[in-house]
Amino acid sequence: MLQWGWELVVGVTAIVAAIDIPVRLVLDYESLTRVTPLDWAFTIVFTADILVYRFKTRPRDTQSSPARLARPHRYPWYWFAIDLAAAVPFAAFAAPPLLQLFRLLKLGRVGQRIHRWHRGELENPNLVRLLLFLFWMTLSLHWIACGWLALRGIYHGYDKTTNYLRALYWCVQTLSTLGYGDITPGTDPELIYTIFTTLLGVGVFGYVIGSMASLLANIDPARVRHQEAVERVKAFMKYRQIPFGLQARVLDYYEYLWEKRLGYDELLAISTLPPSLKTEVSLFLNRDIIQKVPLFRTASEEFIRAIALEMQPVIFLPGDYIIRAGDSGEEMYFISKGEVEVVSADEKVVYATLAPGQFFGEMALILDQPRTASVRAVDYCDLYLLRKSSLERILLRYPAIAATITDIAKQRQEENIRRSQKKD
Repeated sequence: MLQWGWELVVGVTAIVAAIDIPVRLVLDYESLTRVTPLDWAFTIVFTADILVYRFKTRPRDTQSSPARLARPHRYPWYWFAIDLAAAVPFAAFAAPPLLQLFRLLKLGRVGQRIHRWHRGELENPNLVRLLLFLFWMTLSLHWIACGWLALRGIYHGYDKTTNYLRALYWCVQTLSTLGYGDITPGTDPELIYTIFTTLLGVGVFGYVIGSMASLLANIDPARVRHQEAVERVKAFMKYRQIPFGLQARVLDYYEYLWEKRLGYDELLAISTLPPSLKTEVSLFLNRDIIQKVPLFRTASEEFIRAIALEMQPVIFLPGDYIIRAGDSGEEMYFISKGEVEVVSADEKVVYATLAPGQFFGEMALILDQPRTASVRAVDYCDLYLLRKSSLERILLRYPAIAATITDIAKQRQEENIRRSQKKD
């Protein structure tokens, strides 16, 4: 948070410099021949940023691997040269005021940091891209208007604000190719500048329209992708004449999937990652269930890593039967959210209600027998599925955990036998 706050300060300072210096060059040239308080502010912030960036360390992921230490942040020489040029108070050395434009180079450093945020730290990159597009377009209008003022000069019949507004008015008209002719070029440099500005406007206009349409259409890509998936499912169910009640349950599932996971398939999202990253991401995604299940709290880190890679998230709606008595057992389940009921084969007796942190389905896997009871979801349930083949492979490597799960399975089997005897 502290680093983000500092980068915000540097970014705002660079933007103020990019707006202020060109305006002063054309409207208040004399102010650039002396060091103003604003110039000192630019110098102090940009110099401090050099020191901060030079001695900054890049933290490593200590959550997944505490042994990893921070390392120095790489500071390329060309970025150092840009930062240094932006920090120099040229007016203090009686240098030509045009050298103050070097401060505008700081925007490149700011753009680099925004790109880093855009790449991995922002929830809605398309919205950020739209805002950045509007920002750069507005700043470009400002610079072009200042360039027009530099060529045309100041009309002393107007104050500075009016001179700038008239230049901005000319800039917008010329770029949009809607010029009314009330402000026209009068010299060859002005004609050349107008020609290039018009050509720029013609080229940019189509790009602006296309980019804006694309950005607005994809302002929330996750929602767009989810809606497309829902529409495909709706079309399929309509084509196959699925009963309306079943259609409603399918749509309820997609609605819950959007609310909880924004429509993402977690397994598909991490499937292309290399093994090391896949393990770390799986540990993070499965951290809730790992913390909730008492069985995992005393397990070794190696066991946690192994089982995190094998568990698959699944969702069940209220009333769904997760397990039915008599079926063969090929998977067990861990409860992350929601509650389930363990019921008799005839569904008349509720044996138990299981809450988050508990697991079920292990009896059929460990004891190699059919399901002895049915399990149904009481409400929306987020479960983690572990297949029999994966469980057997993991338990072979961790006999202590295997013994614990076997004991629990046998205890539950004995409880089922006692319940059956009482019923008889």
